[in-house]
Amino acid sequence: MTGKIIGLGSYLPEKIVTNDDLSKIMDTSDEWITERTGIKSRHIADPVKDRPSIMVVKAAKQAVEAAGIAPQDIDLIVTASTTPDLIFPTMSTTIQEAIGASENCGCFDVNSACPGFVAAYNTVESFIETGNVKLALVAGVECNSNFVDWTDRGTCILFGDGAGCAVLKAEEGKRNEFIMRSSGKRGTCLHCESARQPYRKDEEGFDKLTGFNMNGREVFKFAITEVPKIITDLSVKYGFDLGEIDYFILHQANQRIIEATAKKLKQPLEKFPMNIMNTGNCSSASIPILLKEMNDKGMLRRGQKIVMASFGAGLVWNANYIEY
Repeated sequence: MTGKIIGLGSYLPEKIVTNDDLSKIMDTSDEWITERTGIKSRHIADPVKDRPSIMVVKAAKQAVEAAGIAPQDIDLIVTASTTPDLIFPTMSTTIQEAIGASENCGCFDVNSACPGFVAAYNTVESFIETGNVKLALVAGVECNSNFVDWTDRGTCILFGDGAGCAVLKAEEGKRNEFIMRSSGKRGTCLHCESARQPYRKDEEGFDKLTGFNMNGREVFKFAITEVPKIITDLSVKYGFDLGEIDYFILHQANQRIIEATAKKLKQPLEKFPMNIMNTGNCSSASIPILLKEMNDKGMLRRGQKIVMASFGAGLVWNANYIEY
């Protein structure tokens, strides 16, 4: 048995911030951002209407409706997020209550930065493939705008907000095949401090709140090296041909990284769907949002061979191979 996706849902905030909008508040331009990232605009959450717990519930309800299931039948909910509005209870229990899942439904969250959805997906698949779960919901949600420094053009131009969910049902089929890797010793090149740190003071001596800190050059070099390698290693480990893959669904961090990965794998760019130009980097929500968009366009069909791969802070990078 394996988990098959039977329903997808997503939510993007109404507010859209374009590159031209950003050029009015900092030294940047649409041309500068587009050339380096491929991003043209991003959705930014309303602090009241679009809290992460609200966004992910909307995506979850959509996924459950698309799956045509009774919420009471869901056995497990796992949510990936690095920017929740609640430390606890978990986003997963928030979803459980909102959609009407029963108290027999297990819930927990994972924090693996941008690769969080793939990590959560692999976790859910493991529960299904060991026979412990028959129906599950896996989610990713981020409100990156709460943590970026809106005066730092090196980071704030990259990120957007949103949520995505998938319902997985135990069915006969090829098992989920994956590789997960991490490198804590390289983690300092991309990190985020979530609270006021007493050892960091501003000019007036007050505790300083710090957000995303990134060495863009190092992260780029890491991604264009490790992502093609982990996908190649995945194909070797599980014995499939990259030429047979219908889609490589990569984390939407930077269009140039995706293009470099396609080139290194010697695969046509058409196999690498992208929506980063309109969403920015939605971290752990980026892959499920893209999956929902692809499904709405009629791009996904049963039996397609798909590789999902993501990378981010930690440093962490994951890849898996599924048959849709």
